[in-house]
Amino acid sequence: MFFIVSIIFLVFCLQRIVGHSSGLLVDSNEITLIEIEGPIDQSDDIVRRIKHFEKSASKALLIRLNSPGGAVAPSQEIYAELLRTHEDKKIVVASMSSLAASGAYYIASAADKIIADPGTLTGSIGVIAEFPDASNLLEKVGVKFQTIKSGKFKDTGTFDRAMTPEERTYLQETINDVFQQFVQSVLDSRRKIFAEKLAQNLNVDPTSLTDTQIRNYILQYADGRVLTGKRAVDLGFVDQLGNYEDAINETAQLAGIKGEPIVNNDQSIKLNQFLNSILPFSFLTKQICGFELEYRTF
Repeated sequence: MFFIVSIIFLVFCLQRIVGHSSGLLVDSNEITLIEIEGPIDQSDDIVRRIKHFEKSASKALLIRLNSPGGAVAPSQEIYAELLRTHEDKKIVVASMSSLAASGAYYIASAADKIIADPGTLTGSIGVIAEFPDASNLLEKVGVKFQTIKSGKFKDTGTFDRAMTPEERTYLQETINDVFQQFVQSVLDSRRKIFAEKLAQNLNVDPTSLTDTQIRNYILQYADGRVLTGKRAVDLGFVDQLGNYEDAINETAQLAGIKGEPIVNNDQSIKLNQFLNSILPFSFLTKQICGFELEYRTF
């Protein structure tokens, strides 16, 4: 009897594996859940999970965000992979928990719909890079650094001396460039929503608005400020208020799921996640490059 039960269980597991990899045998009412918790320092595992969803028969993806944001490139990579899911006509919904700001908002903007609690902290559209200056301390203890470099900007941001005006200008230009990338991505993903909000304010037809007008509307609130979920809905940065269960129901409705949806949470952990938890990639980046650009808040 035990042998028969074991065989049945094995067949069931194989069906699930085959179904997820080939798009067959998976329940048609399945919603794939991917959770993004904490600072966004790497994207490999999240992108892998999104690709796994793309190949499955699951109709919808629910991204649950509880993050202050993080490094620029990982946020952009996750955003870009979410956009690819639209090519397969699949639904993506972003559900915001306590905090979904900066890089986390960047990711959420790729969704078909963003849902947040009234007290969720989101927004914080901006870019930041921090550079400690310990030159006065080093001078007091009698420590000096002798630097040999190939170019005048190679040691920009080093902590053993003050930043020069030329270096500050160069870094500000870099920050501005990455910031404009952030704004453009939000504009590309949510043009229609922002156009409708702005049209209401101006009492005009949304289709008459130019990208420049919509961009300027976004820029009014893209100064690094944090928005509550309620305020974000009023301004068009979030689509509706609701908790996690509301997000599941909305996802099911958008995907045309009949009956009770099945939420499948991929909890698999890769080796690189374990290594990153011990020695974060961001730490290595800062040691090699001297600094790191971040979409983050707090």
